[in-house]
Amino acid sequence: MRSHQDSRFQLSFFEGDWPSSAPPAITRPIHYLGSKLRIVNQICELLDRLDPSYGPVCDLFSGSGTVSRALSLKRDVIAVDIQEYSRVLCSAILNPAECDLYSVEDFIQGVSSSDHFKTLSWALEPLMNFEEKCLKIASNEDLEPLCDLLENGSLIAFEQSACHTTNSPLSTAMKDVLSRLREVQLIDSPSSVVTRYFGGIYFAYSQACQLDVLLEAVANLPLGQRDTYLAAILSTASEIVNTIGKQFAQPLRPRSSSGKPKADLFESVSRDRSSKVMDLYESWLKRYVTVPKTGRPHMAIRQDYREALKSLKGEVKIVYADPPYTRDHYSRYYHVLETLCLRDNPRISTVHINGQDRTSRGIYRVARHQSPFCIRSKAPTAFADLFAGVRSLEVPLVLSYSPYENDNRSRPRLMTIKQIEELAGTYFRRVEMCQAGRISHSKLTSSEKTVGISYNAEILFICEP
Repeated sequence: MRSHQDSRFQLSFFEGDWPSSAPPAITRPIHYLGSKLRIVNQICELLDRLDPSYGPVCDLFSGSGTVSRALSLKRDVIAVDIQEYSRVLCSAILNPAECDLYSVEDFIQGVSSSDHFKTLSWALEPLMNFEEKCLKIASNEDLEPLCDLLENGSLIAFEQSACHTTNSPLSTAMKDVLSRLREVQLIDSPSSVVTRYFGGIYFAYSQACQLDVLLEAVANLPLGQRDTYLAAILSTASEIVNTIGKQFAQPLRPRSSSGKPKADLFESVSRDRSSKVMDLYESWLKRYVTVPKTGRPHMAIRQDYREALKSLKGEVKIVYADPPYTRDHYSRYYHVLETLCLRDNPRISTVHINGQDRTSRGIYRVARHQSPFCIRSKAPTAFADLFAGVRSLEVPLVLSYSPYENDNRSRPRLMTIKQIEELAGTYFRRVEMCQAGRISHSKLTSSEKTVGISYNAEILFICEP
């Protein structure tokens, strides 16, 4: 049996020239808003200049983990994020599980033949058949049944009487499925959470079923393997989700503003919903288990940034932070992945429309994290807490900032460059900035030296104690 430690797989995480017999390297674990993949090399270079000892680094707001992994090739990394899906991804790429490619194939075979797969597939059969009929009818240019499914296809919303199509074929299929789920005792079970919450609207019912079966199998793995196997599920879900941009901020809108079905609806829906979950999952899992180990004691922690900074005294030599800057809460874009990790049957938020309370269209978690960096009244305090926390460690801070172009297509930032600079200056002895791609220093405190900085490019603040 060939071990994943085979020398053929000891390649850089970002290496693109893999041997033909090896899985491709992971460069983007999920489709991630604000990913720093484009400038990750510049970030690493800047941190190396500030700390040439290559000491331990804390990656706050670690997100999808691309920066953490790049830093891990030279440094011990502590990846911190408040979201569980981020902890899982970072754990998987910083400390991949001990596993070989043959074990991956055995795992897939076991899942595909499991009793849980058979039971859940039986329970979902009425809705899977209904969806297949909708797609067949849509291929003949009758898109109304497909629109109904995409708008009202969540079982959890139907249970909460949020579905207004009470006498439709979709309603009949949903009632049949709910009855079957009760019969097999899966109606409120974490073993069917993806199916009940997100099937029909984010994923095909058959895809949601397979994601549930994979999650169930992963939950029964040894603790040391779970994050790696779970990360592959998150990557698979991100790849197959039927939304614009592959985010989870909201399901696909099947109708135009006039109320008519969109002309390209069938093509976009059928393309994503025909993706084979097990094949994609096997491909992703093989990529995760062949991530080269660095041999360093990395950690991935789910924690609020303020609490994390309080506990890091003497533990790190430098901090990299990439907090959000707009009112868009990241948890809205990745709440589905968070639920996949937690499997906790969350309460769903509601909206008041036309005098009625209806389940939120995106099936958002009530307990979804609301970052203070995304709230105008709280953003200054959030930055102050960040600066104070890093300052107490007496180490440098590199802070990412993505400026916005003054047009109607960009989200305005809650704080300006000048406001961030002035606030940072009250905590650090020296505050500079550089433009990613050039890494040329320009002191913010000297306005005549900032002329060469483009405010439409990624900016990195350098804060030294």
